[in-house]
Amino acid sequence: MLTISGLTKYYGNQTLFQDVDLNIGPKEKIGLIGRNGSGKTTFLKILLGDEAPKEGKIDMPSGYRVKSLEQHLKFSEDTILAQVCSALPKGSVNEDWKAKSILMGLGFDTYDFDRPPSEFSSGFQVRVRLAEALVSESDLLLLDEPTNYLDILSLRWLERFLKSWRGAFILVTHDQHFMDLVVSHTVAIHRGHMRKMAGGPLKLLEHIKKDEEIYEKTRKNQAKKREKEDEFIRKFRAGARSAGLVQSRIKSLAKQELKQKLDNIATIKFHFRAIPCKSDSVVQATDISFGYEEDMPLIKNFSLTTFPGDRIAIIGRNGKGKSTLLKLLHQTLKPDSGKVRMPPTLAVSYFGIDSIQELTPQKSILEELIAMPNTSEQEVRNLCGALLFKGDDVKKFIKTISGGEKSRVCLGKALLSPSQLLMLDEPTNHLDMESVQALTEAIERYQGTVIFVTHNEAMLSKLATKLVLFDNNEIRVLEYGYDKFLAKGGWSEEDESAFKASKGDSDQKKQYLDEKESRRQERLAKKALEKLEKEIEKLEKQKEIIGQTLQEACLRKDVIAIKEHGIELKKMEDHIDSKYDEMEEKMDIM
Repeated sequence: MLTISGLTKYYGNQTLFQDVDLNIGPKEKIGLIGRNGSGKTTFLKILLGDEAPKEGKIDMPSGYRVKSLEQHLKFSEDTILAQVCSALPKGSVNEDWKAKSILMGLGFDTYDFDRPPSEFSSGFQVRVRLAEALVSESDLLLLDEPTNYLDILSLRWLERFLKSWRGAFILVTHDQHFMDLVVSHTVAIHRGHMRKMAGGPLKLLEHIKKDEEIYEKTRKNQAKKREKEDEFIRKFRAGARSAGLVQSRIKSLAKQELKQKLDNIATIKFHFRAIPCKSDSVVQATDISFGYEEDMPLIKNFSLTTFPGDRIAIIGRNGKGKSTLLKLLHQTLKPDSGKVRMPPTLAVSYFGIDSIQELTPQKSILEELIAMPNTSEQEVRNLCGALLFKGDDVKKFIKTISGGEKSRVCLGKALLSPSQLLMLDEPTNHLDMESVQALTEAIERYQGTVIFVTHNEAMLSKLATKLVLFDNNEIRVLEYGYDKFLAKGGWSEEDESAFKASKGDSDQKKQYLDEKESRRQERLAKKALEKLEKEIEKLEKQKEIIGQTLQEACLRKDVIAIKEHGIELKKMEDHIDSKYDEMEEKMDIM
């Protein structure tokens, strides 16, 4: 077990966390949450030994191994397979199959193994670093945003891998759905303190919210009581007969710990500006084909018609053509054959990695965003805060900020552009968990048509009404959402790729397929559970009304009415109990 005692870290006048006492068990799978700037990454660096705390200590057992997802992308080996094998535990012999299996799970193919890391994009280089961490078999794994640059199939493989991880890990991710699936405990950095609880992040956040509500009620009650005590002291201080009583109350007040009002934490809100669309259709693609290399089409004979109000998600493995298809529909790219049509007056708001090229390097972040039509400075400053640009950050020049920061500026421009069609390519990258949730809610409220690319399964589940699926080298249009897609069997590539690096062990394959069916049943149980919760809430309100009616009958001493309403109340209580029994059954599945 790793033991943390009295840990405190601050920079100047800013305290990240103080007096942290925390234990990390040998097999605990911990999700670390907290708002941007709360100190999550700093905490991981302290555990790794890359930073020192101002106060406190960390006790690790002898020989305890800690491995992190390294952020720098300079590699020492000539091939990605050699690079990943270099992270195997000392003494490992003939175990390169582990490295191969992990690389396959993260989306590499066998012909990639002998290629140098420099030939891959930065996103795939990050995957190499992730493979190094996963193959290390360390006692504690520190994963800071491992889901960035992963497609859905790689994410689903990583989910299974982390669930079977034999050691402990601490996970930081903006993907709340993914964290919910893999963690056993959650640690929150909140108001400079850390709190740990078994279960996922939503459970802990709900407890924190309730505790703060109780604290605030207690503080207000305390303030009222102190006000009354102060009034008593002022009124009777001069009286000789009541002097002893007054002094007693003064001493009592002095002993009380005065509760301070909690600072308000700003709530992030996004809003897309929608314009009504009067056209019958929005974007229409007819038999379009496109390839970056001659005779190697990435997209072939693809057709799609979108209508006002559609929420179309483009999903599939990275490198298959999702972003390319979005650019073709946006008419940023021209198809090699076929046509893309949209009404000439259609207002389109587009966000993609290529949007960065349209930024003005010499402008500040504030200047770039305030140049958008019909936009006030205060509105832009509020939006900058939501996009994680704090204080003087808004004065930074575009040419000096990172790629991730430029991406957030482009998202800001999309938010400020009035539109009838919203086109988004991986909009959740570089945002924290609260911002992702706020963005999802903003898209849900948007009154126009949406076409988007994302690997975030919670966003897909909540938003998508249609899917464009890249799967097994074909593109299909599905006239239903993501939950139904998974319930109907999901990804065919997932079944084929999960074992192609293994030795074909039939027991292992059976275990995987059993796990897949178990996850399907879990998803169905979750939806049924949500439905039951709504039913119980409705029944509880009905029970309350019956109870009030019964109470009124008792006051009237109406014997017949008392009997009737009493029987009705008993039936309602039994009905509610049966619903709670159903909930327990569904929770057992989950």
